[in-house]
Amino acid sequence: MGVSQDKEGKEIPELNSRDWRERLSTSRDLGTGFAAPGGEFTRALYEWALTEHGHLLKDLLQGRRVVELGAGMMPYGYALAATCEAKNFVAVEPFYSDLQRNSVAGLIEERGETLNRIPYKVEGVDMLEYVKGEPDDLLCVVACGIEDCILPGPNYRKKVEGELVRVLEADAFFLSSHSDLFPKDLKSVEVHFPRPSNPRVTDRLRLHGGPEAFDRYGKNIENLSLGSLS
Repeated sequence: MGVSQDKEGKEIPELNSRDWRERLSTSRDLGTGFAAPGGEFTRALYEWALTEHGHLLKDLLQGRRVVELGAGMMPYGYALAATCEAKNFVAVEPFYSDLQRNSVAGLIEERGETLNRIPYKVEGVDMLEYVKGEPDDLLCVVACGIEDCILPGPNYRKKVEGELVRVLEADAFFLSSHSDLFPKDLKSVEVHFPRPSNPRVTDRLRLHGGPEAFDRYGKNIENLSLGSLS
C-alpha cells in the first residue's frame, strides 16, 4: 500500500492495495475515500421513497424481509425499509457493523415516533457467507455501491449472484443501485430518478426479478418509467 502526505507533512495510507480486505480496512481507518461508508446511494433511495414518484419503493418493499448487502456505517438502509413498511431489516456489514448498529440506534432515538419502527439486526459477516445461510425463496435484497473494486474477484461475485437468485422471494426484486452485482438468471429493468438532495444528479436503480415479480409489479414499473423518469 502506498503512502502520501497531507498538507502538514503527515503520512497517510493510500487506497491502492491489490488486496480488497486491506483497502477496506484502510478505508475504515481513514473514514473516507474508496468504500467510503457514507451510504450515498442508499440515502438517495431512502429520500426518493419520500417523494411522489418514490411510491414504487414502498410497493416493492412493503411487508418484505429486506436485507441490505454491504450496508456501511450509515442508517439509510434501515430508514428505507422502515419508511416502506418492510416486515423487518437486516444490515449485512463485515467492516462497519459496530458503526452501523450505532447509527441505526441513533436514528431511531433522533426520529422518535416520526419514523416507523420495524425489527432489525446487524450481521457483521461477509455477504456471501450471509446469503448462503438463508433459506430459498425468502428475501428482498438491496445492494448499493457494491462495485467490483470492493469484491474479492469475479468468481466471488458470481457466487453471490447465484445465491441471490436462490434466496429471493418469488415475487420480490433484488434492488441494485450503482452496483456491479448482476444476476444474469433474472430479468432486469433500470429506472432513473433525480437525486432528491441534488436534482442535477441522476441516480439509477436496477431491478432484478423472476416472472412472478414482473407479473406483480411490471405495470407499476412501466407506468413510472413512462412518466417523468424516462
